[in-house]
Amino acid sequence: MAFFILLGIPLVLAVLGFILLKGITWKEFVLQMAAQLLVAGCSAAAIYTSNTTDTEIWNGVVTSKERDRVSCSHSYECHCRTVTECYGSGKNRHCSPRRRCQTCYEHSNDWNWNVQTSLNETITITRVDRQGVHPPPRWSEVRRGEPTASEHSYTNYIKAAPDTLFRHQGLREKFKGLIPTYPEEVHDYYRLRRLVLVNGATVQDPEAWNDALSVVNGKIGHRKQANAVLVLAKGVPADYFYALEEAWIGGKKNDVILVVGVDAQLKPRWALVMAWTLNELFKIKLRDDIMALPVLTKDNVVGALETNVSRYYKRKPMADFDYLQASITPTTTQWLLSLMFGLLVAGALAYFCHRNDIFNEDWRKTGRHR
Repeated sequence: MAFFILLGIPLVLAVLGFILLKGITWKEFVLQMAAQLLVAGCSAAAIYTSNTTDTEIWNGVVTSKERDRVSCSHSYECHCRTVTECYGSGKNRHCSPRRRCQTCYEHSNDWNWNVQTSLNETITITRVDRQGVHPPPRWSEVRRGEPTASEHSYTNYIKAAPDTLFRHQGLREKFKGLIPTYPEEVHDYYRLRRLVLVNGATVQDPEAWNDALSVVNGKIGHRKQANAVLVLAKGVPADYFYALEEAWIGGKKNDVILVVGVDAQLKPRWALVMAWTLNELFKIKLRDDIMALPVLTKDNVVGALETNVSRYYKRKPMADFDYLQASITPTTTQWLLSLMFGLLVAGALAYFCHRNDIFNEDWRKTGRHR
């Protein structure tokens, strides 16, 4: 639908130019139509890509690390000389000096310090010296079996049509200021903070909780295609979950987001699960296991996540949401920019064709300035 609107309005301008401006031929009119098709197609594709491209977290573990010999990347000009180059012939012959150099390299080779993961990914640790002779301290810290996280892009039809699935009137505004940023920033090469604390919720040693969540993601991430996140919200009612669900658009396609309402002692008051899964029983089982805990601890929460994801979770493929493509609508800014660009191209081409005989069709000239 967007393509036809982006094509139709500039098309009307091109037709008016053909009718009202003198001298535009049929060939030049067809050229304008082809240009409008190209502009509308590119604009629609850009809007579609912008509105559906999303990122998700893939989880794995370190399988090995090694020092790899690679070609030297530090080149410089060497053996330079001045040569005379001539062009043309006869009276049009011109000669001028030119500087010619070879390419040399500082080293016979460089060294990369790489980390391999169970996802068949290679992570390169930054060198501490120019050639990479000395092992970086960060590379020396890497341990086999250490959990890893990496960002990967995918097509998210839900992102482009959130109102189709999430419409909790007023809840997002009700909890304004309590909606955290979605945890997707990978830092320190392959680490990710997966514990989200809301409204003053606290735990003892948050880094230990994050480490434990990363370890369980390393175990289940690749095998179950899952990314587990824990949100602890203190002193908020259960409908907070739906405000968060709307803000995070239901999570990414491989997310398992456990949201628990707690008191100051970390006693669970309510628990709900945000996940795109083919087995809805998974959400119920995980919720019940969390609510059965007298107090949340790092070990019992992570244990419940690992057990239930391993037994019951089955990721729902994004292909099941193909029907949402029909609901993809450009934003107001995208509409304005795309239509302005299309109209600009249409107007410029119409004027250019009016002023120039592009195809040298002299028989069309009638004395008017072209």
